[in-house]
Amino acid sequence: MTTASPPSPQACAALRKALLHLHRTLVEQERIAYEKRHGRQSAGEFLQVMAYADEMRWLEPLSRLIVMLDEAMDADGDAALAPQAVAERARALLRLDRDSSDAFATRYAMYFDASPDLAHAHAAALAALKVQD
Repeated sequence: MTTASPPSPQACAALRKALLHLHRTLVEQERIAYEKRHGRQSAGEFLQVMAYADEMRWLEPLSRLIVMLDEAMDADGDAALAPQAVAERARALLRLDRDSSDAFATRYAMYFDASPDLAHAHAAALAALKVQD
């Protein structure tokens, strides 16, 4: 029986960077949409919206994934395989399931279809996930 070796620190760092870029791209898309509805927001005002508005909760799965990866990268011993679990969750999260009624999947697909920047960030995240294999 063979066991998969944990991803290298470089592969984890590349995945983290790609997921952060994806998250930033989504936040920017969300800010554009929010400001169309509510008017221009300062950085501080929009940060409050991101932190507390129910309509922004759809981003939580991706935010949690990044935190999980950070924790996995900082862990030792038994947690050494945790980055693989994070990578599996990322693959599931980013699969563009247009039939899903999940809040993340629905909003993600909507922005993906409308934003070349998001499509590029998505491709970079998938490329970083391939390195995890």
